[in-house]
Amino acid sequence: MAKVCVDRVADLWQIRLCRPEVRNAVDAEISRQLRSAVEEALAQASAICLRAEGPVFCSGGDIGALQDDDEALRVMDEMRGTLDLLRGSPIPVVAYVEGAAIGGGAELAVSAHLLCCTPGSSFQFVQARLSLSPGWGGGPDLVRRVGRGRALDLLLSARRVGAAEAEAIGLADRILTPLQFSKFLDMLALQDRELARAEISAVRTDADGPALAQRQFSDLWRSERHHEAMRRFLDR
Repeated sequence: MAKVCVDRVADLWQIRLCRPEVRNAVDAEISRQLRSAVEEALAQASAICLRAEGPVFCSGGDIGALQDDDEALRVMDEMRGTLDLLRGSPIPVVAYVEGAAIGGGAELAVSAHLLCCTPGSSFQFVQARLSLSPGWGGGPDLVRRVGRGRALDLLLSARRVGAAEAEAIGLADRILTPLQFSKFLDMLALQDRELARAEISAVRTDADGPALAQRQFSDLWRSERHHEAMRRFLDR
């Protein structure tokens, strides 16, 4: 039985964690399936949406299933690599948190380029309560979202952050009901892969970002699609 499910709407791929009976905790199999789904989506999709079934988005590593230290560390390495793929994705990655994102699940959520959540959702970096630090690479993502001081506070206190506070401090980008998010996905599904890649390049902050964004802008400017859009605009 699949623990990670993929739904395709046009060129939008929804990757869902499908293990609600254990709060979508990540074991070795779900880690492998998630990595495979992300790699396939990056090769074919115009955008990726991360979701989950049940009241918990993801509770992090499946501690009960990862009793062997070597296997646990292998899963950690694989999840860190998967999150690296997501945060460095050339196409938009959107996470929609419905419920609780806990521990590594919160790291998965903040690896997305755009993080949306429901009004009743929450985030909690509980690693310190297990005498751990974030193992999937989510620390820098958290700093980019809320700043170093707030990030350290959230990690040291392991406190729960509700949706309203998450939006206020920049941890979450938008609070959307399922219906509102469905409409947002309809818009995202219409995005062309080339245009979506260009929009991601436009917001890159690394040294190579501006040059890549300029090249992609030039390609789009010369495209017939742009010329047609301009004709429609001028005809209005």
